[in-house]
Amino acid sequence: MLFRVANREQAQGVGGVVLRDVLPKRDKLWIFYPGLFQLNICLLGALVCDITNGYDGSMLNGLQSVDPWQDYFHHPKGGHLGIITNGARIGQIAALLIISPLINRLGRRWPIVIGSVIILGGVAMQTAAKNNATFILGRVMLGFGNNIQQCASPILISELAYPAQRPKVTAIMNTTGSLGQIMAAWITYGTARGLAHNSWSWRLPSVLQAASSIFQIVMITFFCPESPRWLAWHGRTREARAILTKYHAEGDETSPLVSFEMAEIEYTLEAERANSKGASWLEWFRTPANRHRFFIVLTLGFMIQWCGNAVLSYYLHLVLNSFGITSSTTQLVINGCNTISGFCFGILWSLLIDRIGRRKLFLTGMAGMFCAFLLLTVFTGVNSGQDFSSQGLSGAAVAMIFVFGAFYKMAGPTQDAYFMEVSPYGLRAKTSVIKQFGDAGANLFSGFVNPIGLEAIAWKYYIVWCCVLISNFLIIYFFFPETKNLSLEEVTQMFDGHEISQHAIKEQEIERHEERVDGDGKQSSVEMVESVLGKQAEV
Repeated sequence: MLFRVANREQAQGVGGVVLRDVLPKRDKLWIFYPGLFQLNICLLGALVCDITNGYDGSMLNGLQSVDPWQDYFHHPKGGHLGIITNGARIGQIAALLIISPLINRLGRRWPIVIGSVIILGGVAMQTAAKNNATFILGRVMLGFGNNIQQCASPILISELAYPAQRPKVTAIMNTTGSLGQIMAAWITYGTARGLAHNSWSWRLPSVLQAASSIFQIVMITFFCPESPRWLAWHGRTREARAILTKYHAEGDETSPLVSFEMAEIEYTLEAERANSKGASWLEWFRTPANRHRFFIVLTLGFMIQWCGNAVLSYYLHLVLNSFGITSSTTQLVINGCNTISGFCFGILWSLLIDRIGRRKLFLTGMAGMFCAFLLLTVFTGVNSGQDFSSQGLSGAAVAMIFVFGAFYKMAGPTQDAYFMEVSPYGLRAKTSVIKQFGDAGANLFSGFVNPIGLEAIAWKYYIVWCCVLISNFLIIYFFFPETKNLSLEEVTQMFDGHEISQHAIKEQEIERHEERVDGDGKQSSVEMVESVLGKQAEV
């Protein structure tokens, strides 16, 4: 059997109790709970990781409409423009070689700091560039560091966030890319007008790219705790429990929620240790459930970047030219407004991720993007036949860019939460690597092909992305299960089967006899569950 069918009925938690059964009902907004408020402030250090990525795409979009940048780099086109654009993607792919061992050995926090430091080096080189080679090398460094932090940040958020907020917070992390786009779009617009004949019209946007990385270094180094799951995996269960007690239970050491979270974490980690044959990449292909996970992670990594967004993100300048809109000021304003729209819709869909569900957001997003791209193609094709004489058709085409962005923000922010949910603990770092491989690979391809395609066949190139969007929709419909309202461990059960986990744990308990989980007299996961069940019964 190639895949094991993921069945929500198999997500039975521990001892028949699932996380939503023990989540306390809170009658106040999260900001009025000191522990939860402090936790969410700490998570800002990971949340803003996508600002760098969003800022980069929007900045390059804007710089292509800045005359001093075009003059300084000799009006790059086609493959030359593709190399400049893809410098960051090349760096991202290079970083894939070290990310998984880095995250597994150092934890989730320190790779974010390391990535941020490398980004600062890349920003400095890009800002001080004297020629194309230096500018591209700076972008390679920037992409290298950004990929490290982008792999580690969603893992830290998903493993540390308060359970009821985890999907929303993880989704909002992706939306911060739109915040970076807004910043870059309007900074570039301002410098293009205020420093119209000065190289600082493009150097200043470059140097300001460092702001989010500096913020991350400070927040992660001095304020953010480590992932409780990483600590538990390395035998540091007391530290893990202390973190959950402080941030999830407002310091209440007798909290049933913390007892259940620790039980579920240890229960699932025991099953993974018993089932796993090692930390090899071949583990992805050992079981039908893992093969299903691998298919989802690999295809989703490509699909989110292969839906036409790269055309409208990195090459909006060329797209607007194909509409007959060639004014530099008009292009910069459209770019800026589009980023604001994307940010607002991204926040909206992120907050509704648990109510709507992952599948519906993915499917509706892909369907909406297809309709927008189809109309964009029709409007541009008709207007092209009229030598771009119709301002109404040009305006309608621009409107479709905004419609596309609204639907893209349905699928885009949902991906990070979904990636972390479908992956078991032992493969979570590798999941981030595969996801970033798909992201970087898709963008690397698009970065070289898109400018060539747009230059060669203009608006007809949009037809390609209409076909790709149909393919994306069908893959999601047939192979992506719903995971809403389940904990990370319960999604693992949904894929693997509750019975498999039970069998694995029983085998391990027999081998270990009376040995405790820590070896220091602590309760086993099964005993902890029984304790939670007893407390729930008393209540």
